[in-house]
Amino acid sequence: MDIKKLIRALLLSKFGGVQLSDARVEQLAKRLEGLVETEEELETRLVSLDEALPFADIAKEDDRIRSLEAAAKAKKPVAKKPVEREEEEEDEPDDEMPAWAKALIDGNKALQDTVQALKGEKVVSDRRSAILAKLKGADEAYANKVIRDFGRMSFADDEAFEEYLGDVEKDFTEHAQSQAESKLGNDAPYLGSGGGNLKDDEVSPVMKQLVEQRKAEAEAKAKLN
Repeated sequence: MDIKKLIRALLLSKFGGVQLSDARVEQLAKRLEGLVETEEELETRLVSLDEALPFADIAKEDDRIRSLEAAAKAKKPVAKKPVEREEEEEDEPDDEMPAWAKALIDGNKALQDTVQALKGEKVVSDRRSAILAKLKGADEAYANKVIRDFGRMSFADDEAFEEYLGDVEKDFTEHAQSQAESKLGNDAPYLGSGGGNLKDDEVSPVMKQLVEQRKAEAEAKAKLN
């Protein structure tokens, strides 16, 4: 997938035909590489970025920078100042920054804002994947609740998130065990009474462990009697 070509095509078809500079498109392509696999995913990412910092505004800034740079190149060299006045004029501070320099600074800031937005999205995406990995085997309702709660949270740093991730894993283990015990108590026959067993494909790992524990307790009790 030629991500730069797709970005340009989407800017033309979905974002009013904005013309970002080559540098902008190159930066977007580098940041989105590996985060998207289809054109639909790329479009979703671009929509989020456009909402945070409209591409139309960035394109206007790019046009203004290009115009100022062209004007600066075409401008004739300024005549040298008279020798007798050079020392005097060097002492006078030049507080006014040229317009083209201000435009370059503003343009770079807009690009930095775009980069920061992309980095933030990648951090959130990676953290969501880490949480889902800890919830492997969870029912959809439980997993959705955890992800929804995660979306409302903020973390000071990676260490704070790792601590939260440990809590997610612990809570899910306790939830799974509680569900397993409830199922054994309500649905399964009492193992010590000689009732039937659940099929292997109907028992989760946590439930299997509890089944084995119940069997062992029943056998120990039978020997004592």
